[in-house]
Amino acid sequence: MKTEADSQSLPAAGGIDLLVVFHDSRRTLDAFLASLGHISIPVSAYFLDNASQDGTFQELRDWRNRKTPFSFPRTLMSSDRNLGFAAGVNRLARQGNGEYLFLLNPDAELEPQCLERLLGAALANPGAGICEARQAPREHPKAVDPLTAETTWCSGAAALIRRKAFEEVGGFDERLYFMYCEDVDLSWKLWLRGWRCLYVPEAVVRHWTQDLTPGKSRRLENYFSFRNSLFLYHRFGRPEDRRLIWRFLKSRFFSRRYSVRSKLLFAIALADYIRYIPVLVKDRGQWKNRHPWVRLEETSLSRE
Repeated sequence: MKTEADSQSLPAAGGIDLLVVFHDSRRTLDAFLASLGHISIPVSAYFLDNASQDGTFQELRDWRNRKTPFSFPRTLMSSDRNLGFAAGVNRLARQGNGEYLFLLNPDAELEPQCLERLLGAALANPGAGICEARQAPREHPKAVDPLTAETTWCSGAAALIRRKAFEEVGGFDERLYFMYCEDVDLSWKLWLRGWRCLYVPEAVVRHWTQDLTPGKSRRLENYFSFRNSLFLYHRFGRPEDRRLIWRFLKSRFFSRRYSVRSKLLFAIALADYIRYIPVLVKDRGQWKNRHPWVRLEETSLSRE
């Protein structure tokens, strides 16, 4: 894969909009904001606070108003209710007009040259709809072609998306996705519309996911990951994937690895999934084509 790591030699791009959705992010905020100092190319920042209750918005407001070692336009918005990640990003994307959207999680820290290397990869590969950074200390287990850097899907935790591609597939599907799996859904739509999903290992971000945070509840993750995995199956699944879905359901409801409380949560999520079937059926036809990189076995559907 062609890439360009030196920010000094990067050709001019049509602008980069940095989009970040926050929710009760005070614990990681200082390190996150400090890491933005590694950005050496012009960006415009658009931040949305999703009804935080821990002082996140106040801290962001203070940061926006004070002088920092790095300077770029900053727009701060707030919502009186938690819109979720998908709707939050869509809302932020409508605020700017940059050629690229740089999605970044607030529990992440940019390493030097991360964004610059993502941009270099995008400029060197005009067919790339999305370029994903490597996450440390833990990466998603999915296939990557060592020659082309193509991958089945790109995480929204740190990814550079071409606005044209994002808008072509309608952005994130906020009707279905509140959090989790919306980035897989977007990636597969990009593949089916002729765009490529690329992994850029030279671009590094440190991402402190909740499973790396001691004592943090995974209730929401379990609920939405279960329900949204079923959405992916309904929208992109093939007849030969039925074994995968039955194995997934069996492992969640009959395995001793999950508590009674977790199984009750899965049952509620299953009922919620059934409620959305009319929506899924309505637009399934436009995503019925098959693509070799649309792989359900590389999602949580295949994890025990």
